[in-house]
Amino acid sequence: MLFDLTDQKSLKPLDEEQQINLNKFLALLRKWNKTRNLVSRQTSTQDLNHHVIDCLALNKELNCKKLLDVGSGAGFPGIVTAISNPQMEITLLDSNLKKVSFLNHVKAELQLKNIKVVHNRIEDFDLSKEDWIVSRAFSSPEELIKKIKEKAPKDLVFLMMVSKNLKPSILGYDVDYIESSAAKILKKNRGFLKISLSKTDIV
Repeated sequence: MLFDLTDQKSLKPLDEEQQINLNKFLALLRKWNKTRNLVSRQTSTQDLNHHVIDCLALNKELNCKKLLDVGSGAGFPGIVTAISNPQMEITLLDSNLKKVSFLNHVKAELQLKNIKVVHNRIEDFDLSKEDWIVSRAFSSPEELIKKIKEKAPKDLVFLMMVSKNLKPSILGYDVDYIESSAAKILKKNRGFLKISLSKTDIV
């Protein structure tokens, strides 16, 4: 077994089927990575487990029925979130065709009916029906806001996964830093930037 949640009491509990699906996902990722370079070739089993813990910690911060994962890549956090939240509608968005092909393969193999995989760029994607956006690997919060601020609904919430405590100032937006429960487990800096349109700017 690649991943075991037994000792991770601070994370949302997973049932047996969810743990099995997580391990199937990681096995598929390692298999595909041999020829498609979805993550670094130097990524170890422990590294992948840490990625999963990082993503599972996201569950405590989510308060939505729909979620858009921007730059879903190899499925972190989108696939992990879909497995652990079967009631949530999740869209996995990526502009890289080989990564989209992998995500579609995982969706079919694990029969994840709550996800939709989209090959597109965030600046060309219709955000009008989205509740929350999450991103783990996007370049910076400022860059993300720049790409979507003209088309994002006023009540849209952005949640960015970060590896250091930072709180950038973004004109017109409220930004809060939340320490992730993964920080204590991994003994590393882990957190989230929660970004929303400033209340003073909502008409």
